[in-house]
Amino acid sequence: MMFLMFFVSCNLFDSGDKQAAPQPFPENMEMEAKSIIASNNGFGFDLFQKLYQDDSPENMMISPSSISLALAMTYNGAEGETKTAFENTLHLTDLSRDQINSIYKNLQHYLKRTDSKVQMNIANSVWSKQGTTVEEEFKNNINVFYDAEFRVEDFSNPATLDAINHWVEQNTEGKIQNILDEIPADAFMYLINAIYFKGEWTNRFETKDTYTGKFTDEEGDITQVNYMTAEMDINYQENDLFTAIELPYGNKDYSMIILLPHEDKKLADIVVQLNDSNWNKWMNSFSALGLNVHLPKFKFGYKEELSDVLTQLGMDIPFSDAANFSGISKGVPLKISKVIHQSFIEVNEKGTEAAAATVVGMELTSPGPSNAIHIDKPFFFAIKEKQTNSIVFMGNVKKP
Repeated sequence: MMFLMFFVSCNLFDSGDKQAAPQPFPENMEMEAKSIIASNNGFGFDLFQKLYQDDSPENMMISPSSISLALAMTYNGAEGETKTAFENTLHLTDLSRDQINSIYKNLQHYLKRTDSKVQMNIANSVWSKQGTTVEEEFKNNINVFYDAEFRVEDFSNPATLDAINHWVEQNTEGKIQNILDEIPADAFMYLINAIYFKGEWTNRFETKDTYTGKFTDEEGDITQVNYMTAEMDINYQENDLFTAIELPYGNKDYSMIILLPHEDKKLADIVVQLNDSNWNKWMNSFSALGLNVHLPKFKFGYKEELSDVLTQLGMDIPFSDAANFSGISKGVPLKISKVIHQSFIEVNEKGTEAAAATVVGMELTSPGPSNAIHIDKPFFFAIKEKQTNSIVFMGNVKKP
C-alpha cells in the first residue's frame, strides 16, 4: 500500500560512465514539485504507521506512488469540503489543482525513464458505468495529466469485472491478480493505478553463494531461510536505533534502503520514528563502506482495503454521504466506496521485481560498523528513486 515521498538522498557510488539523469521537472515548477512530494512524504509515513501492526507476523508492503496517483485522479472530481479533506489529509494545501496535476504528470514521466537499466511501468485507467454522465473537464484532466485510459462499460456484465482485473494483471506483468472480487449494483466508477518495477542489483549476488541460515522473528522463533551473500562497496550507517544499508539497482538511480533494528530494539521502534524529517536526516547520513552483505531472499503479496485508515487520517467526508464529487458528474450524489491496494515483491540474487495496484471505487451515496551485516531478523525496507527522492515501495519483512 501508499503515497509519493520526497527526501534528500546521498549516493556515494555513482558510476562515471552513465549518462546524466534527465531533470525531473522544468525549472519553473521545481520548488512546487519538491513541496508536493515532501508533503506527500509525511502522508505516506502516516499511512504506513496506521497500517503497521506490531503483533502481526504478516509481511507488509505498500506503494506510496500507486496510492497517491489513484487518489490524485479522484481528487480532480472533488469539490467544496470534499476537496479540502483531500488537500488536508494529503498535505496539498498550498498549490492549485492545475499545479498538482502538472507535477504528477512530470513525475510519472520521469520515473519511467530515469534509469535505462530498470523497468518502471506506470499505468492509469478510469472505468465508468454505462449510461452515466461524466464531466468533460474531469475526463480531460485524467487524460492530459495522468494519461489515463477512459472506458465506459456495462457494470452488470460479468465480463467487465474480468476486463478490469485483466487490465491490472497486464499492467503489473501478471503480479497483481483479481484485485476486484465483484462490481456492486451501486458502483459508478473505478479509478485505477498500476505500477510495475524490475531492477537488477548493481552489485550482483551469485546463486552459488546462497546458503541456508537462521532467521529469528520478534517472538524468538527461529526458521531456516535462504541467504544471499556478497562482498560489496555500498552506503552504510549506524545510529542508536538501527543499522542501515543502501543496495542500488542498475545505474543507481533506484535503490533499496534496509533499516535493521539493533538487538535491544524492535521493528516498531523504527516505524514510530518514520517521518519526513527523520527520513531526510537518515538519508543524509550514509557513508561508503566495504561490507559482506547477508540478505534473505523473500517473496510475498499483500492486499488491504484502505477506507478505514484513510478515514482515520482525516479523509472522512469523501467516504460519507456528505461527499461532493460534482467535478466527476454534476447532479449525481457520489462518494468513495472503497480504496483497495494490492502489492507484490520478490527479492532474489538477480534483483527485485515488485508491483502494486490501487483501485478507488466510486458509488452512489445512500443514506560502529562491523565488516559484515546479517539481515537475520525483521526489518523495514524502501525502494526509492534518487533524483526525485520518491519512495515507490515501502514495507517490512517479518518472516522471509
